[in-house]
Amino acid sequence: MSHVPPPRATWRETRRLIGLDVDLFGEWAITFGAFKPSRPRWMLFFYVLFTTHMFAAVLIYRLQIFLFDAGLRPLATLLSRLNHSLFGVTIGHHTRSSGGLYIAHGHVVVDGVVRLGHNVQIAPFSTIGLTNSESKDFDLIGPTIGDHVNIGTGARLLGPIHIGDHVKIGANSVVIHDVPSGHTAVGAPARSFPTVTRAEREARKRNDGAGTA
Repeated sequence: MSHVPPPRATWRETRRLIGLDVDLFGEWAITFGAFKPSRPRWMLFFYVLFTTHMFAAVLIYRLQIFLFDAGLRPLATLLSRLNHSLFGVTIGHHTRSSGGLYIAHGHVVVDGVVRLGHNVQIAPFSTIGLTNSESKDFDLIGPTIGDHVNIGTGARLLGPIHIGDHVKIGANSVVIHDVPSGHTAVGAPARSFPTVTRAEREARKRNDGAGTA
């Protein structure tokens, strides 16, 4: 796992990431016809800002990191405290996201040197961060999480672990070991197994039915 510091969050990069966040939060509205995709993109920004509860929390986090990297650390800390007070979302200054971030309903803690990929979805009452386990030395390095990862309600991802792409973390799971790409992790401590898609389940049922015919 790389400990190389991430690039500074320039205003251009911050705007790019906010655009990806808008895409994630606005997807359901476009899919179900609540927002017409032909409308200007700036309208979608304000639509998700005023209609989706947690987009504002992600937006505050983006501005927090921009201010922190710009050297305005007291203002960054103020935004972090505001996020905690308004939404129950606490995200440390050293958490970096390289793509769109979706937080469902708040009550989320992300702390330590944490790396998030694109389309990481975090359900309520989840913790991503450091471990104080007696079996491991304390480390400021937290999880590195890949792309298209869904973290269930109440899950805990702790320590310098690596979560691959297209991973699902079950509700209330405690993940303290690496999870390979394309796997689902459940339990406390969590165990991982290859994810079976709906199409694969249906194909197995058809094959089983053909075998017994």
